[in-house]
Amino acid sequence: MSIDVLLRENSELKEQLEKRDAKYAERDATIEAQRIRIENLHAENKQLKADLALLTAHVQRLLANTRGNPLLADGQLTLFGDKLTEEATTEPTPEPEHEYLDEAPDGETPNDSIKRRNKPKRPSRKLDMSALAREKVTHELPEDERVCPVTGVALVPVGTKVTEELEYRAAELRVIEHHQVEYGPTPEVAKERQINPFLAPLPPSPLEGCMAGPKLLAQIIVQKYRQHLPLYRQEEVFQQAGLRIPRQTLCDWVMGAAFQLKPIVNELFRQVRAGPVFQLDDTPVKCRGPKGSGYFQAYLWTFANPEVSGVVFQFTPGRAAELIEPFIEGLNGFLVGDGYPGHFAAARMVKGNITHGGCWAHLLRKFRDALSESASMAHLYMSDIKALYAIEDEANDRELDFEQRLSLRQEKAPPILARMLQRTEGWEDLYSTSGKMGEAIKYLRNQWEHLKCFMKDGRVPLDNNACERAIRPIAVGRRNWLFAGSERGGEAAAICYSILGSCRAAGVDPFEYIADVLIKVATYPASKVADLVPARWAELRKMADQS
Repeated sequence: MSIDVLLRENSELKEQLEKRDAKYAERDATIEAQRIRIENLHAENKQLKADLALLTAHVQRLLANTRGNPLLADGQLTLFGDKLTEEATTEPTPEPEHEYLDEAPDGETPNDSIKRRNKPKRPSRKLDMSALAREKVTHELPEDERVCPVTGVALVPVGTKVTEELEYRAAELRVIEHHQVEYGPTPEVAKERQINPFLAPLPPSPLEGCMAGPKLLAQIIVQKYRQHLPLYRQEEVFQQAGLRIPRQTLCDWVMGAAFQLKPIVNELFRQVRAGPVFQLDDTPVKCRGPKGSGYFQAYLWTFANPEVSGVVFQFTPGRAAELIEPFIEGLNGFLVGDGYPGHFAAARMVKGNITHGGCWAHLLRKFRDALSESASMAHLYMSDIKALYAIEDEANDRELDFEQRLSLRQEKAPPILARMLQRTEGWEDLYSTSGKMGEAIKYLRNQWEHLKCFMKDGRVPLDNNACERAIRPIAVGRRNWLFAGSERGGEAAAICYSILGSCRAAGVDPFEYIADVLIKVATYPASKVADLVPARWAELRKMADQS
């Protein structure tokens, strides 16, 4: 072997050794960096443990200071409750499984955690009204009535009885002093005869034994259920106006006013059920059960009729078919919903002739969700659905009655429907059954006969949007409350939402309406309660103004 070859091999070996040394040096530097990082992590972990120990001790001190009460403000984030001092002492109890509960309720309620509270009962409450403005109203008898009905002796004022009423006026709290003039015999006659004096009558009160006036009650209800202002916030507002009204008092007032309005809601529900088309939808509401039973999933159901100006809510402690059964018992006509299987099961349980109708808006949303998976195919289905709505727009523009509307549908809709159904053939070979497009097409095929129901009667709407629009305020209000305080509170909330939703549909000012009917509903005969339904109430008001 020549010297040149040996020198070349030696040079190559030296180069390889240098590369190996550089590689080892890089590895050693990486190991050192990792060692330093591990030491830093150990130090951070030690500091976090120390911080956690301090935080734990701080929380324990806070809990000890509250004597077991939670840090959540009393009454905060509560939709309604019979007694704010009652509470559940166990973990939330899941609703029993049911064969019709496997459809998701459109994701309308987040799974918020519920904080328990334990507040001792408060003593009897007396309102301090010394800071409020006062107004004096005197009630006197006409001259011809100032006569003793037993003896016929003329009566004169001999005293006054003062009754206080708390009223609300233009964001101002004031005390209305009702001075009832007391009538009795003259001093000369009183010496000779025993005649009992009597008082001039008071105007009717919205709630017996309640000092809140109708406008104040109307303001609280509107703020709570339309403006989504919880009672604990209203308590702060009233305190700024000069009076502290405890949350429990506000709760009692609203509960009493709600059930005072129940006859109107019952009449409205009778009208909604009377038509040939009955629409329904639901939204979940977490509800607190009796003491010691925890929380459960309840529901607010909304019912509408395209021929009735109004909407009705009903509260149920679950979503099972047997809970829906009383609402649709005896129906004869079309039941329009979103395809929830419980509707069909309930219809099979009741007497009546029910034809199920589908919701094209619900289907449209499913294809809109599928745009990210198959945009071109989803657009084809969405274009066909929009073409069906274009037919409805034409009928509305031409102001067609329901028979003419049906003729227009039967003329223009069949080609669109045939094209959509044909496009679904063999869909299992193209799309996954668990994908968005597969779910949308499967829903279309499963609900096909119900979706075509609008071709049978011009009064059947294409969708169930009337109910979904009515539910929207509840979904918005859920940002301010987490659960219903009791089943009775859920029923009261359903009544108030029915009144406010019907006022919105009729274009009625809910404050003015509630303040008026709270007095009337207690004195109206049952045969005339229909005159107090918001749409009819507005019509009678207009007629009175024009006369």
